[in-house]
Amino acid sequence: MTLDAFICQENISLYKRFLADRNISDVQREIVGKMLADEEAKLLDLFSPSADAGNVIPIAPFPPARKH
Repeated sequence: MTLDAFICQENISLYKRFLADRNISDVQREIVGKMLADEEAKLLDLFSPSADAGNVIPIAPFPPARKH
């Protein structure tokens, strides 16, 4: 797990605890809900196969086989 993924997971956990608190206002709840959605999207991006695409070296395809 990368450091970025760890930080996202920690933020998600923290935001969920904030949302479970009954003492926050509706405005605070809305803001924290948006922050939670952003972190969850960021975490999904980190674990998606396209996130590793920058680390892949493309390989040229084989030329077509010649007929004899």
